[in-house]
Amino acid sequence: MENEADAIDIEAIMQEIRQQIMDHKLGGRPGVAIQGRRLPPAFYEALYQASLAQSELGVKLHVTRSAVPVVGPLLQWLRGKLHELVLFYVNQVAQQQAQVNEHLLAAISLLGQELEQEADADDSAP
Repeated sequence: MENEADAIDIEAIMQEIRQQIMDHKLGGRPGVAIQGRRLPPAFYEALYQASLAQSELGVKLHVTRSAVPVVGPLLQWLRGKLHELVLFYVNQVAQQQAQVNEHLLAAISLLGQELEQEADADDSAP
């Protein structure tokens, strides 16, 4: 039983699951590297978590109900319109921030890939 557990590479299984999640969430867009040999697994885990958070960036409309009789529905409607106006501007800034985040994640991922390639070249050098 112990030999079977040793033969199973849990980290490889997790990497495959993460890759499938990233492919599904990003819809074919290039994602971040989620595995490598030179850098610690925590580096790739952080990139993975940042990429997941990036794909869910945004603010949703949430208006609480008003318990005031007669004018309650009017207050709720007015609050809803004000929240929509605020969300319009907040989501514009969030989209710009998402673009910045995407570029930073890509740059960090490229840096990690370059370090991995250097490690491969060092390993193959005589």
